[in-house]
Amino acid sequence: MFKKMSLTMLAASMLVLPNFSSSSYAAEAPVTIDSGILKNNRVLIPLRAVSENLGADVDWNQQQKTIRITKDATEMVLTLNSNKVLLNQSEILLDVPAELNYNSTYVPARFVSQTLGADVNWNQKTGQATITLEGKQLQVTMQKPQVQVPNAKKITDKQRQVFVNKLNEATDLSSIKQIRTYFSPYFTDKFINEIIRSKGLKYDFKFTTIYPSAISYTETNSAKLTQSSGPNSKYAPNETLYRTAKLVYTSKGWKIDSVDFSLVKEVLNP
Repeated sequence: MFKKMSLTMLAASMLVLPNFSSSSYAAEAPVTIDSGILKNNRVLIPLRAVSENLGADVDWNQQQKTIRITKDATEMVLTLNSNKVLLNQSEILLDVPAELNYNSTYVPARFVSQTLGADVNWNQKTGQATITLEGKQLQVTMQKPQVQVPNAKKITDKQRQVFVNKLNEATDLSSIKQIRTYFSPYFTDKFINEIIRSKGLKYDFKFTTIYPSAISYTETNSAKLTQSSGPNSKYAPNETLYRTAKLVYTSKGWKIDSVDFSLVKEVLNP
């Protein structure tokens, strides 16, 4: 039977944002992550950031919806949407469970970081958490509040699918004769010039999975369309390819203005 420890005795002092301990050293240039979330006075960070930047190993169990994080002699098991955590076989309760945001699993930065032996400093003025471990420094900036866009202006599911299809077609331009004319309703002139110059997109992978949260609005006239390669792609199971298309609102509606790719070594999360 697992031991049960109270949040007050073990974890409360590790989770509250004010009075964070200051980082004592940082031998390497800090890594910046701009996708932190502030919720119920807690900082949540993408689980992948924990694995890559704090030197921990992460395993995702699709069937049980559990995430196992190990580093040296420390092992913790978190369950998606649950506030129960097993820390070296002892059960503790968190007031902020592991949860799914923007197609990534998020965990409490304070608890996970300090459990792995890191120092965490919270800057109230800048809204930034700095995590330091063994000379590595991770700076987590909170995402801006979601932009409110009128319903009539929002990208519809049909439009979103069309943009995905056109981006997939842009992986190979050899069969398209009038490239500028063909893509003009969907891409800006700047982006069309880029794909003509590079003879297509950087990766020829065709994305099919579209999560409900794939579209996010950064400003009233700009948005992002984010997709991942998925668990059955040629990159799985050790890598995931992310494609982020930046869209701008023009006089002729929404158009794709640029595309960025990121190939990440990780255990794929839902």
